[in-house]
Amino acid sequence: MEQLNVSVFFSVTAFILLAVVLGKAIILKKANTLLSQQLTETSNSLEATKRNLATLREKQQKLNEFQNNLNDAELSTKIHKSRGAGTDRPRTTPERYSYIHSLASKGLSSDEIASVLTISTHEARQLVALARIAQGN
Repeated sequence: MEQLNVSVFFSVTAFILLAVVLGKAIILKKANTLLSQQLTETSNSLEATKRNLATLREKQQKLNEFQNNLNDAELSTKIHKSRGAGTDRPRTTPERYSYIHSLASKGLSSDEIASVLTISTHEARQLVALARIAQGN
């Protein structure tokens, strides 16, 4: 009888141990499934975030390009306005051209004008030509 009791005891112990192991295996399987689902959701969320980031970077790049173009346009407008303001003043012939023109109209050559004004002959020739253009000749 004692052998039967020992045999029953081992059988019951083995059955309980088997039930505990199966229970633990089922719990681990469920936990594994849950973690797998969370990993999938996290991966999907990461991919969506990457797409959103790429879209935002493109928008930022376009915004930066637009801002640069706007800055260039503003600078260009300022330059054109400053040039326009310079042309609004009355045009007068520079004093140097007037001297050169009057000396040239008196019959002095470029060489003579160069020596009177202490400038190079080449510069005197250019200034005589510019003075004539400025005077409308």
